[in-house]
Amino acid sequence: MDPGPSPPEQAPRAGGPSGVVRPLVALAVVAIGLGTTLYGVLGPVLESGLAGVFFLFGVIAAFLVAYPVGLHRDRRFLALWVGVSVALAVVSVLTGRLNGLTGEPYATPAFVRLLPNLYGQTLHLAYTQYGTPLTISSAYVYLPLLTVLQVPGLDYRWVAVGAWAATVYLLRRSGAAVVLLGSPFVALIAANGFNDLVPFLALTLSVVTLAGPRARAAEVVALGLKQFANVLLVAFHLWHRRWGRALLAVGVSALFLLPFAFFSPSGVVCHAILLDPSSGCSLAGSGSFVSGGLGHLNYFAWVLYVLAVFGTAYVAELRGPGYARERAELAHWGSARRLAAPGPFREWMVPLLPFVRLRHRLAFRAHPAP
Repeated sequence: MDPGPSPPEQAPRAGGPSGVVRPLVALAVVAIGLGTTLYGVLGPVLESGLAGVFFLFGVIAAFLVAYPVGLHRDRRFLALWVGVSVALAVVSVLTGRLNGLTGEPYATPAFVRLLPNLYGQTLHLAYTQYGTPLTISSAYVYLPLLTVLQVPGLDYRWVAVGAWAATVYLLRRSGAAVVLLGSPFVALIAANGFNDLVPFLALTLSVVTLAGPRARAAEVVALGLKQFANVLLVAFHLWHRRWGRALLAVGVSALFLLPFAFFSPSGVVCHAILLDPSSGCSLAGSGSFVSGGLGHLNYFAWVLYVLAVFGTAYVAELRGPGYARERAELAHWGSARRLAAPGPFREWMVPLLPFVRLRHRLAFRAHPAP
């Protein structure tokens, strides 16, 4: 699923900002992305339980300002946008500012100590984070490769930042994906050492960058890391009606857990399937994964990843010849001249195309051809 060729740097679109206005719009986008990230961490939002929603809206708001005027096709803007994000991540790791939002950079590599009974024990870990002594007591709730794939002696925060930077680089051919995933918010998630960035890299290699056996190998790695990746890969194959590939992905996921079920069947079910990190597992306890979702900042990075990788590819499909009939119908609904001309109006017509197709299908079912 390649996002398509890299768009060349273009002049401002007809009717769009130009001259002095265009750089001001670019600066406004950076201000929105960086400002909402800083305010979300430094202000009262972080303690509200809705911080992830706030950060997500901040990235989406920046994207909605940048996209209609074509900034996602401007290499200079993209360099500025990602450069600000990289600087934020590096400063955060080196100084500890805006950091310490999770214990994952310490716990994720340490869980390897529980092998081979990875899911049948609880990790008790004492560590010091930027001068503050902390402790962790938790069972392992990820898939086995996540704790195994690490660079010995390297702070896991740098592993996460490196995986994020590599993912953004691999997505460079899609400017819209770079705006979403190269945002300051996702950079800060990486700088804090959230372990989601490693699955992002494996997923991107599997569904975007590589092909053939190498893509299959990357997919196998992604299936052994974190359950979100497994759900995405199965859904991806089902969307493309690759029923065998979807079934194979489920089978590979099960094979990763099978050896550990020998040591602790209940631990595998409790921690890897029900996602309950507590020592006493129950169906009721596993509900905390859903109910506490709004409090997990990294979950919203997954939303952005889905939009960046799968959403941009879907939009590219909507612009292709397969939706020519729907675009022609939209031209009759509105101003055909405005729809044909480059500019924000045409960009915002694209999301309506699936609804036009759905209307056709529903009408056909109601009145089938004789």
